[in-house]
Amino acid sequence: MNRQNVLLLGLLVAACSPSTQNDKTSDIPAPPGWGDNNVARHVSGVYLLSTDYHYLEPCNYLPEAFVQKLFKLGEEVELEKVSGRNRCELHWGHNTIGFYMESEKPFESVYQSEYAFNKKFDPQANKSPEQGSDPKPTIFGPSPQGTAASGPPTSNTAATPEQDSARGFDPSGPIEGITEPKPALVAPAHNTATGQAVTGVGDKAIWEPGKKALHVLYNNHVFSVVANMPGDTAQLKQGSISLAKLVIDSITYDRYPEN
Repeated sequence: MNRQNVLLLGLLVAACSPSTQNDKTSDIPAPPGWGDNNVARHVSGVYLLSTDYHYLEPCNYLPEAFVQKLFKLGEEVELEKVSGRNRCELHWGHNTIGFYMESEKPFESVYQSEYAFNKKFDPQANKSPEQGSDPKPTIFGPSPQGTAASGPPTSNTAATPEQDSARGFDPSGPIEGITEPKPALVAPAHNTATGQAVTGVGDKAIWEPGKKALHVLYNNHVFSVVANMPGDTAQLKQGSISLAKLVIDSITYDRYPEN
């Protein structure tokens, strides 16, 4: 084999190599089955209700520097981190800030997580009307509307002739091209005998001033944040809310699939 044939053979081998092919087709979408499953789940939102992953280590949801700044502890305060099954606590002196999960993995469905939340933090919410038993009076007044809407919004605006024609023969029928609002998947939180319903945190949340604890339901996750330390109750409540929102962000984005 002469030198020219050797060079031609070398060029052919280089042209057929996988690296060269990848360089030439880098702008071409990958065929089905070749993409990143984790990225696909994040984009589609499947991960929001997925159960095929483990939570991170509990203390990963409780960053020390963030907690020190959030509760204004000061840089001179040395925090001792204590972790256990489904929990993490930061100790200094007789004070504790803790994060507690109700399960090792997400619940199988939102219905299960809401039932578990209500059973532990709002037992009256799981009782059917046939069971009777008047709820214990609350010391916190009427309940707020909660983070979820209690029902479809209503409108007093009169229908236009165009809307009437779109409804056809049924004046109360849906307008073509407009989707009817669906009821909320999770019932709003209500004040309990020992806790206040909190809006704007997860799907529902209850703050117990006596325990300085915030209990949160978010999709199929249930967890609590406790600020067992001296200070103004309103500030401790707000700090717990901010910490709970950080946990929700971490649960949503910082996770790894089950092996």
